[in-house]
Amino acid sequence: MGSKVIFLNGLCLCLLISRVTVALAGGYIIPHQTAKGLALSNAMIAGVDDPSAVYYNPAALSEIDGDDLLVNGTYINVNNSVQNSGRQANNTRKNNFLASLFANYHIPHTDLTAGIGTYSPFGLATEYDSNFTRFAARSTELRTLFVTPAFSWQPTSYFSLGAGFSFVHSSAVLSRSLCFSPPPPAPPDPVTGTFGCTTPGGLLEGKIRITDTANAFTYNLGLLFKPIETVKLGFTYRGRTDLRFDNADVKLGGAFDINRTKADVRPIPLPPVINAAVFWQITPSWGAEFVYEFTRWSEFKAVKASFSPVPNFVPLGPFGAVSSFNLPQDWRDTSTLRLGSFYQIHKNLELRGGIAIEQTPIPAKTLNPAIPGADILTLNAGLGYKWKGWSFDLGYQATFYKNRKVTNNELEGLPATGIPFLGAPGPDKYQTFINFVSMSLSYRF
Repeated sequence: MGSKVIFLNGLCLCLLISRVTVALAGGYIIPHQTAKGLALSNAMIAGVDDPSAVYYNPAALSEIDGDDLLVNGTYINVNNSVQNSGRQANNTRKNNFLASLFANYHIPHTDLTAGIGTYSPFGLATEYDSNFTRFAARSTELRTLFVTPAFSWQPTSYFSLGAGFSFVHSSAVLSRSLCFSPPPPAPPDPVTGTFGCTTPGGLLEGKIRITDTANAFTYNLGLLFKPIETVKLGFTYRGRTDLRFDNADVKLGGAFDINRTKADVRPIPLPPVINAAVFWQITPSWGAEFVYEFTRWSEFKAVKASFSPVPNFVPLGPFGAVSSFNLPQDWRDTSTLRLGSFYQIHKNLELRGGIAIEQTPIPAKTLNPAIPGADILTLNAGLGYKWKGWSFDLGYQATFYKNRKVTNNELEGLPATGIPFLGAPGPDKYQTFINFVSMSLSYRF
């Protein structure tokens, strides 16, 4: 009874904390879900030996000694900014929190192991404190929560396979300003006395905020081979799922004839991910794992929405109907290399470290403040301590984003809904650095 109470309380805690806004990473994926995974740069596909195998590789559930319960909390500190013509906008969503929970159970007298996990592998949050980014991004947010039961079957000591099936709950926010200024020569704004949309809040400027929730389902598959006692080979596939925000609430600001409408948003993809890994137990105290990860981000083509009823921007008269918008993304597939290693300096204490190199999926032509991505280098470190049936893990990751300088029209807003805002000349400079700190507590029954 006691273990059930602990599990239920932990699950409720994770469901609560996981609703807190999360942070951007490569694209909008958050690959690590435990302190050990963070310390090893997420090189956990073949060598994972705790119930987070539900997420990393369900086939490895059979490798766990005993029945475990693991609770993890992660603090994410985001520092990113965009500069343009001497101005700088900072993302104000600096401090973010995530939680995850995993458990496993070996079914007696069978070759089967069951597991369950709740975690948030996708998400982003940006909100800017300067006006010059308002036509590209005000507030952008994606939250996801996965609840995944999983099973592993180990017919021999050399091979196991596993699968997980996930229920996905998500919510999203998209907020920005719209410029409806006619091209020059044009009369000055009667409210501000300026031309175009230079001054925020003018008669020719509108606002849009879209919010919605969605539910979906997906799956992950895993294989684990042990050709010899000291080597493991792991393979995983995480299936694509689409977040369908097809009845979104839309709040309009400015001179629209209505202040609320509905939007049908084109599905947002959570892309398929393939991992291949080799784990080597070099000595009884020292081990290492190398992972190649491929993410099919090219399936993210655009963000599109159509409105019903159609709002009309009054100052433009019959030409002010805003029936839809289209934000091209045209992301690219990416590859990531991960290397993690650990050394057991005492029977109860283990030191860990890792490094990863990750490509950005976002091309220069569509880079904007909503998701300011870049190529990433991560440096990771952590430790694990065991006492009787308890384990405590601590992990840290320094995430270095390559600085990017681009010249595109993203800061000028939505060309499909009005004349582009012409107040953001010069190249846009993006800088990002993220700190991750995770702590896990687990108990082996």
